[in-house]
Amino acid sequence: MTIDIINKIKDSLQLEIVSDQHFDWGEQYWLQLEPDSSGIQPTVSVAIVYPGAWQQSHVHTGFIEIVIGLDGVTTHYCNEREIRLGEGKIGYISEGGKHWLANRSSKPTAFLSIVHSVIPKPLKEVSISGDIVLTEVAKAINLDSIVEKLSQSVQMTVTLIDEAGNFLTDKDNLPEICQSCLDEKSGDCVLHEATERQAYAGQRIFHCKFGVSAIQSPFIVNGKVLGYLGCGYGRMSTNLTQLVPDNFAVNSAQEAYFKLNFIHRNHLNSVAETLSLVSASLVQLMIDSMKEKELSYYRINLVQEREMQARLHHSLSQARLKFLESQVNPHFLFNTLNTISQQAEMDGATTLASLTYSLSNLLRLSLGKAESLVTIEEELSYVRDYLFIQQTRFPDKFAVAIDIEPAMLEVKIPFMTIMVLIENSILHGFKDVAQQGQLLVQGYKEDNCGIIEVLDNGCGIAKHIGAAVRELSGDDYDPPSLKGIGIKNIFLRLKHYYGDMFTFTIERLEAGGTLARIVLRL
Repeated sequence: MTIDIINKIKDSLQLEIVSDQHFDWGEQYWLQLEPDSSGIQPTVSVAIVYPGAWQQSHVHTGFIEIVIGLDGVTTHYCNEREIRLGEGKIGYISEGGKHWLANRSSKPTAFLSIVHSVIPKPLKEVSISGDIVLTEVAKAINLDSIVEKLSQSVQMTVTLIDEAGNFLTDKDNLPEICQSCLDEKSGDCVLHEATERQAYAGQRIFHCKFGVSAIQSPFIVNGKVLGYLGCGYGRMSTNLTQLVPDNFAVNSAQEAYFKLNFIHRNHLNSVAETLSLVSASLVQLMIDSMKEKELSYYRINLVQEREMQARLHHSLSQARLKFLESQVNPHFLFNTLNTISQQAEMDGATTLASLTYSLSNLLRLSLGKAESLVTIEEELSYVRDYLFIQQTRFPDKFAVAIDIEPAMLEVKIPFMTIMVLIENSILHGFKDVAQQGQLLVQGYKEDNCGIIEVLDNGCGIAKHIGAAVRELSGDDYDPPSLKGIGIKNIFLRLKHYYGDMFTFTIERLEAGGTLARIVLRL
């Protein structure tokens, strides 16, 4: 940072610099605000952008940012919106927005950054008598899955341990340096240090002796710490300045340190504030779980156990189904809206009108659909609008043939089943393929079965994914290769409606391409 900028900060803002981070694109210096106990304070920093440098695109997860130009012109982008930030000009980066910046001049530029976390409203406090055991509650409410979703949301490693230091999440998710630290018993954080856990029962951002930064948030119920939720496990500095214990190889520690993900201070501060409410919400889930357990004891004395289990199973199935179905629409609509946004900038009004009509038709039909099962004839009406949008998006990239026997048109399938299979072919099968893609959708009856096939000549699905689909036989099997919506989503919805009266396979063809096949026993 130049002396002029430092003096400008001190003279105009009357604030001291308390910490800094250095990046490929520039430097950032955080300022000390006066303490305020009335609520959560914003984070204020000054950023210097090197001449001709640019910052990689990143998502503002959990925080908004106000930027004010100090020196030169820095160009910011938020969701493709351009903000030319000259001296004295103010810009706004929204929460969840995709942000990056660039300095196109031959001199350094500077701007002031004011970051404020966007956190959910906390749940009301609920008290409960008796003890709660974290390991038991974790199994009851599928806490491991919740933690995994949290990790994906904040884009950081998340850990969960009980009060004794036992891991309730997979230790393999930790970075290499933390795993080595645990093996060598060399660290000083709550993951393996009993005295550290006993000495501190509040949330904090912790920097270990190896320079690894993480948030530690305790679960506290009735004044007792049940365990700790940890998040982060990355580096905030470019140098390893901490002392390394004698029983820990120095070269190994340095190599593992530089493999860590680089964490921006704004992101970590925002996640820290959000994590405190996440911890409180999970405590509420634990308490609710215990209350439900007590309530179930009395219900069993009033009704037959079989009837109660049937109701619970039905409710759970419906909840799972709604969750799965709710995932499909945003996944597709995002891509579609993005296509229309891009096309609007490149094409004339005629193409835009056709695209908008197709999308509005899809929205009208899908959002107004009361039933989750649709006939193949209805499904095809959505498919044709979808194909028009995709062929506009990828002109001449693929051709489509649809051959459905009239007898199959009234057969009912889960909504958007064929569409998801087609989407996989277009976005994955035809990706990086030189020749024109050929896509065939066909449906026909054979014996007492209705058969739906989606065939493409693309790059071909990986063999291990086809094998994973063949092994999908129950709720307990969750292959990592099928994470996310799509293939597993189709299988679970078919299972919900057809039970064991269907088969679903996806295979890579020897001649190239992929064949997805659904057989319904009618």
